[in-house]
Amino acid sequence: MKVNSEVSNVLQNNIRILNTILGNSSDFQVREISLTSIDKKAAVLFFDEIADSNVVQRYVIEPLVSYYIPHSKTDEELLAFMESAVIQSINITRVEDVTHASNELLEGKTLVIVEGINTFLSANTVKWNGRSIESPKGQRVAKGPDVGFSENRSTNISLVRQIIKNPNVRVTTKQYGTNTRTDVSVMYIENIVDKQVLDTIYTRLKNLQLDAVLEANYIEMVLTKETKSFFPLMLNTDRPDVVAGEMLEGKIAIFVDGSPFVLIAPAVLIQFFQTPEDYYQGKTGLVNPRLIRFFLFIFSMYIPGMYVAFVTYHANLLPVKLLVGFVSQRELVPFPTSLEVTVLTIVLIAINESSTRLPQNIAITVSIFGGIILGQSAIESQLVGAASLVVVSVTYIFLSVVPINTLRIAATNISLCFTAMGAALGFYGIALLSLLLLLHLCSLRSFGVPYLSPFAPLVAHDLKDSAIQLSQEEMTNDESHFTNEEMIEETDKG
Repeated sequence: MKVNSEVSNVLQNNIRILNTILGNSSDFQVREISLTSIDKKAAVLFFDEIADSNVVQRYVIEPLVSYYIPHSKTDEELLAFMESAVIQSINITRVEDVTHASNELLEGKTLVIVEGINTFLSANTVKWNGRSIESPKGQRVAKGPDVGFSENRSTNISLVRQIIKNPNVRVTTKQYGTNTRTDVSVMYIENIVDKQVLDTIYTRLKNLQLDAVLEANYIEMVLTKETKSFFPLMLNTDRPDVVAGEMLEGKIAIFVDGSPFVLIAPAVLIQFFQTPEDYYQGKTGLVNPRLIRFFLFIFSMYIPGMYVAFVTYHANLLPVKLLVGFVSQRELVPFPTSLEVTVLTIVLIAINESSTRLPQNIAITVSIFGGIILGQSAIESQLVGAASLVVVSVTYIFLSVVPINTLRIAATNISLCFTAMGAALGFYGIALLSLLLLLHLCSLRSFGVPYLSPFAPLVAHDLKDSAIQLSQEEMTNDESHFTNEEMIEETDKG
């Protein structure tokens, strides 16, 4: 049913129209009161549970009932007095459209309207229930801050502001999703941020057309939809210190209400191997954890495919003792090596998925049963070879050192591709896919920034915090900049 969106000066008409828009919802509260000092009726409207009823009672209803409100010559004077001296709220706005008024109510605001005046006063009385600040689950560290983001966007922004106490920090917030009207905030440091990347993000968000935005991934898919790649082009993290560190390098943070993960743009490949511990621990000597993570990531993609290629096509290249061991294991195994490796990888993914989502006591049982009993039984029943199980297990362990889950997912997909190419063409297939992968990475851009930066193209200035870290003084006291080889719009078209 079509309703008039203009606010009426008849109190009951406004209440009736709002009830119609909101479907006569049972949690929509209407409290009618009398302003005895000016002999007028008023109404206080709010949604129970999403508006704090105690705040509404103490700072809106009680002042309206008890305060002396002088007679005013005009409606403007009356509204101004109520805003400045009666309603006790940090943020009070005026609403002159019923549809806008219903949106304010759905955001947890409280509306006040006086008989004879066709303007609502909207006071901020929001009370969203959420969990308290806990330890981060996505990026755990042995040393460093143990504070993680929650689903409350305002709380998440405040955690970053506690770290960066800089007047140049800027936050802009807008609602997206025609049905959910989710608050999305863009946060950056004005004098450091790359303005070209910032303008591109604002342009793409402006053109965002979604019915719902339920999580940060909705925004990520829209911002990176031009590039079809396994590799993530935006970093997501649930750690305030990581967001602060990236912003200090000129990057942009995107906060989505309802998501404990914050998006960082632009993102390059080496960034996904960095962890907060790299900066919180002292010198590691000959052991460089970041380099180790990178090489184990590479090995995790190649090991299954190389194993399949060796056993299927290039057995003569193996040492004799190793070859004899492989042959003896495979004598009674009925399935080809490529199928063994693929099925074992899928089973491992299934075990990981179930252990993540099942209740903790059941997940432990499933992990033990799947990892030990099922694996041992499969070998003893000669359904799979022991070598194949070892290869898949080592691959999973190597992949687990990657700090960011989105890159682990990409590596798993690429590993399956290498397995298929190894089974089809042997080393030639692996070499061909390696060349295609390298060409893809070299052509990949994250908002105009080369994905392999600072290695390709080589920028010596930016190597200070890449594979090998320099001292904290050299890294933190240096001007940050990006290598934008071309206009971002041209990159997306390409």
